Amino acid sequence: MHFPTVLSFGVLALTPLVAGHAAIIKAVGDQGGNGSAIGIDPTTPRDGTRRKPFQQDSTRFKGDAADSCGETVGAGTNDLEAGTQSLMAMSGGMLPQISPGGTVKMTLHQVNGDGAGPYTCMMDATGTGQSWQKIQVTKNVPGNARGNDNDGAKTDFELVAAVPADQQCTGTVAGQNNVCVVRCQNPARAGPFGGCVPVQMAGAGQPAAGGTPAAAPAAAAAKIIAKQRPASEIVARSVEEDDIEDEEDEEEDEE
Repeated sequence: MHFPTVLSFGVLALTPLVAGHAAIIKAVGDQGGNGSAIGIDPTTPRDGTRRKPFQQDSTRFKGDAADSCGETVGAGTNDLEAGTQSLMAMSGGMLPQISPGGTVKMTLHQVNGDGAGPYTCMMDATGTGQSWQKIQVTKNVPGNARGNDNDGAKTDFELVAAVPADQQCTGTVAGQNNVCVVRCQNPARAGPFGGCVPVQMAGAGQPAAGGTPAAAPAAAAAKIIAKQRPASEIVARSVEEDDIEDEEDEEEDEE
């Protein structure tokens, strides 16, 4: 009589146990500095695939934090303010420094099969982790359309995103001005997996030699903000574009 109740409890207990399967363990801007995704614990071993301890600091974009910066098994929801403070304490007080038209070079550690690529990246100019603009990935992580590649488990890959030429960073996070957030994620069905990397516009608002600080062009800033959308909308559009490309490839093959 009571067996279904016990079974239901067991299923519910197992529901939240899906962990993250990839982690952005390092990030460097084209103007220097260093960091990683928020939530990263440098003591996490990188030579295994099991949930404990190898997946504890990997970010998964699900639940209430799906459109912001996700969550980890070890520490729960990624808080941008606290996470950035922690990163700066580990990196000597400096975030990755970027420039308009520059790059963010990241090290993506693939824990197991569905932490693979390809990765989609986006940027939030406000530094809040709430409103995103898709940016170009110039070097990606190998993987199939489902974000799976068992051969890539326990491996570090370079993931490079391009900073738009007109990019501005207007956020204030952890006492730092001119902050943007870069979010990268894969298409894994159990995920998406990836991470949020806070970066800082190098020299923004700083006086040039013998000069005075220049005011940020309001029109340019408004244009960037107008392009920003929820992360889920960006990902959905990327999937549609990939489907169209696949259909075009199939038609070419048939011809």
